[in-house]
Amino acid sequence: MADEYDFSELRDYLSGQIDLGGADILFDEPWTPVKPNRLAAPARVAAAPQPASFAPSAPRPAVQAAPVAPVAPAPSASEEAPKPEAPALPIFDMPSARPVRKAASAFESVESLDAFYESIAGEPVYSGVQPLVRYEGPEHPQLLLLFASPRPDIVAGNFFSTSTGTMLARLFASLHVAQENIGVTYFYKGTAARNLPPLLETALRKMLAKELSFIAPQVMVTFGEPLFHQVFGKGKNFNDCAGTDMEFGGVKTCALVDAFAMEADKQLKLLTWKVHIPRGSYFKN
Repeated sequence: MADEYDFSELRDYLSGQIDLGGADILFDEPWTPVKPNRLAAPARVAAAPQPASFAPSAPRPAVQAAPVAPVAPAPSASEEAPKPEAPALPIFDMPSARPVRKAASAFESVESLDAFYESIAGEPVYSGVQPLVRYEGPEHPQLLLLFASPRPDIVAGNFFSTSTGTMLARLFASLHVAQENIGVTYFYKGTAARNLPPLLETALRKMLAKELSFIAPQVMVTFGEPLFHQVFGKGKNFNDCAGTDMEFGGVKTCALVDAFAMEADKQLKLLTWKVHIPRGSYFKN
């Protein structure tokens, strides 16, 4: 069949019309197309020569950059610019601190026992209390008996004429202290019974210390647990301290049970004689 029909001319014609090239023509079996080698790529077209009158432009002069001012380095933390100071406040002269001084009571500056009693009569603790029961006994006694307050049934100056006074005189005579060497005074010098608040107790302790400076006994004995706490405060236990060597206002002091209760109670007498008095050294030979 190839000899009978020659399609070469038809092919050349069609190829020239569609300008496809033989590489893209498919025949009866497109699944097995035969693709011959592609044609070489066409050569580059040379640039057209420029006319003689065309000359390259002169190179542009380089544009100089404007000078840049040098940037100062940021200051470090230690070189930071000082902050503006706040306006100074006006200076005022402050008054100097003065020590707070409590006004001394008048009785603290007296120079005699009589002046002392006249002075304390004007103190608030004795407001409306008249008369004040004063010390009874010899000058500078060997033993001073201190009671909480005078009893209304005992005439001032006659303590040893009572049954309680007689009992105590015999007790201390057994300890080598004669009655004529014993004096009597009171923590609160008014006969009216009253409850004393702590501030008044403090004032009375100061008065007692001043009174002792004039009486100047060798030993002082207090009677009763309430009086013990008024003189020595609440921090001590009466049962532990009764009979022991103590001191108040620079004076040797001993605390015993209530003398009026002791007179009516034999057990308290034995407790005082057998237990309390032997505890201390003030009545030993």
